[in-house]
Amino acid sequence: MWIIKWILIVLVVIFLIGFAMQNAQVNVPLRFMKWETVNDMPLWLIMYLSFIGGMIFWLAVSIYQVISLKNENRKWQKKTRQLESELNRLRNVSVEDSVLPTGSDSQGSEA
Repeated sequence: MWIIKWILIVLVVIFLIGFAMQNAQVNVPLRFMKWETVNDMPLWLIMYLSFIGGMIFWLAVSIYQVISLKNENRKWQKKTRQLESELNRLRNVSVEDSVLPTGSDSQGSEA
């Protein structure tokens, strides 16, 4: 499996280098909202910067998701511990104490 992973990485790198070589002479202005570069920049540089920006955004979203899932996991583990301790307490209660009423309750209802 690791061989396939490395082969795919090599193919992607070769593709990216080929793309950069073919577009090395193409210069374009970079515009973002109302901001614009004074000098034209190479297209491949803008593509790489866009890719890096997307990866940083993806990393931030992923970190947020991991943290929220860990918090939810901690909450459910705490709830599970509470339920297990309650279950253990209920298992240790004798049947006579929990099912049969005390003598004063049964005498008061008969009168």
